[in-house]
Amino acid sequence: MLIIETTADFLPEKEYCFHVLFREMLGVAYQLVVGKGKDYTIRLPNGRVLIVEDHFFQVVSDGNYLNSKYLPNQTTPFKYDGADVTVLYGRPEMAFQLQQDNPAICCGIDVFAATFFMLTRWEEYVLPDRDEHGRFPAHASAAVRYHFLDRPVVNEWADLIWKILLQLGWPHPRPERTYRLSVSCDVDHPRLWWSAADRFKTLTGSLFVRNNPKETLFWLKKYIFKSGDPYDVFEEWLGIFEQHGIQAQFNFLGDRPTSSDCYYPIRHPFLRKTIEKIAARGHGIGFHPSYEAFDRPEMFKHELESVRQVSPVPVTSGRQHYLRFSAPATWQMWDKSGMDWESSLGYSEAEGFRCGICHDFPVFDFQERKMLRLREKPLIAMDVTLALYQKYTPDEASDRLEQLRRQVVKHKGEFVCLWHNSSWNTYFWAEWKEVFLKFITA
Repeated sequence: MLIIETTADFLPEKEYCFHVLFREMLGVAYQLVVGKGKDYTIRLPNGRVLIVEDHFFQVVSDGNYLNSKYLPNQTTPFKYDGADVTVLYGRPEMAFQLQQDNPAICCGIDVFAATFFMLTRWEEYVLPDRDEHGRFPAHASAAVRYHFLDRPVVNEWADLIWKILLQLGWPHPRPERTYRLSVSCDVDHPRLWWSAADRFKTLTGSLFVRNNPKETLFWLKKYIFKSGDPYDVFEEWLGIFEQHGIQAQFNFLGDRPTSSDCYYPIRHPFLRKTIEKIAARGHGIGFHPSYEAFDRPEMFKHELESVRQVSPVPVTSGRQHYLRFSAPATWQMWDKSGMDWESSLGYSEAEGFRCGICHDFPVFDFQERKMLRLREKPLIAMDVTLALYQKYTPDEASDRLEQLRRQVVKHKGEFVCLWHNSSWNTYFWAEWKEVFLKFITA
């Protein structure tokens, strides 16, 4: 067992970092001791010591780090034992050459502050930047500004700690993890057509609104005069997922006014049968809070209860509609509603590692200063990001997904992918089918 010694200042925040990095990511048991030294002192059973310099909590002079002045203002990449490591807090001169003697190693990189910064998203709380949907934009983040959104830096920091522990003689093996693909679908539109008039609207819209004769011909040939609905892909998808051993998650919007964004009647017989079929075949039923419920706890609870009423299995997870997220208020709503995990933390306009990690993790409420029961399963990529925001070609999107997958495989993490059922059988999305199929079946 390790002995970790630190000061009493910001103890809940520090304990959270130790829990995630040591206990969850490295599988290392530790005992926390409150001392007087300004830095973190980590003692191994063999008597050797790792000292990690505190470049964050000890410099917070007013007792409140929720201030933009404490944001990292530079990054310093370096290599340790052949691996890239990014420095957000610390001494660059120490980053390039760890000072060693026997029996101690001093590390000038404050991996604890950096981990706290990435996982808690306090960066998003102190910066005013928001897009038209009230979301924190990717371009305002340190990850984009300093060019590390493509890398799970928290995993890299955990690897750095592990390598140093081994160098100091840590005797126990690291717990094994395996790469996992997590496929999810946010059901914004379970059907395109609820009536014959809806079919006519699609056809006339393609010709007179979008002025696209090729799209009109597409609808005439494939769907208008045939039974079925282009958005009702659930049976087809379940077959594909089950063929490849994938247990998918389907997140449904709940009961709300008909004027709401992406409205559909959750108690409609079609929805009930669809949800029952998905659950019966062992896939997950999740909650998708409406656009309007983003910052309204009572509306959130009402919508959640309506989904739970029609689901034959417990509904304890999901994702925010439009990825509308506010730290820590969104997590507070999910946690207080008894949810196990949520998966909103990916940027709508940029794929990558918003939290700097490719594993699920417990969330920390920096207003209440405590770790919640709720876990975050960060989103890495979704269809809309690739095709509409980034405007990749299908080939470019496939290459991009593989680049990100290589990072997740390297760290034996979980690749959380979102693909909407409505992004499958339309004129625009038809050529994207192969992108999704190639990725989930590789």
